[in-house]
Amino acid sequence: MDIDNMTNSGDQTVESSNTVESVNVVDLRIVGFWTRFWAFIIDLAVIAMSSQIFFRVIWPAGLETTTIKSFFLINALFPGIWGSIYFVLLTMYFGQTLGKMIMGIKVVSKDGSPLSWSAVTMREVVGRTLAQLLGTYLGYLICAFHPRKQALTDIIGDTYVVYAGDKKRGKWVQIPVALSANAE
Repeated sequence: MDIDNMTNSGDQTVESSNTVESVNVVDLRIVGFWTRFWAFIIDLAVIAMSSQIFFRVIWPAGLETTTIKSFFLINALFPGIWGSIYFVLLTMYFGQTLGKMIMGIKVVSKDGSPLSWSAVTMREVVGRTLAQLLGTYLGYLICAFHPRKQALTDIIGDTYVVYAGDKKRGKWVQIPVALSANAE
């Protein structure tokens, strides 16, 4: 079902070769650039602080090195790897990172299905790597101008970032949510 072309909310019936499946369409308010920006800043602060805690408490000997290789490991490589793990696990299990939780927003799949490992990995690892290519963050700026407020990460992962439970005025997106036969 192509949700980009849907205009009405409510129940719809989708017919296939031998079965009829009932689909409930849910209206969700999509999040704009600035709310996502502040959630991302909060996430970067969480990653930076937790990286420093790791190195100061768990691996204090790592701070005593003076080589360029060790400096790179401590200040660039580890936070990058830890950040990827942070974004993937929290998005997969909660649909939100800590920054998104604080800002009251969440990630949902474009087709209404639960987030999958492949979609989250594409979004959080491939999408974020490309979005931050050469330190420009242009992949995130796309969100400010995209009609559905999608950043490069959302486009790659087939996701939207929406307000969790907010019914205020703004841009909305409709996603289909399949109802199981025993739910009726």
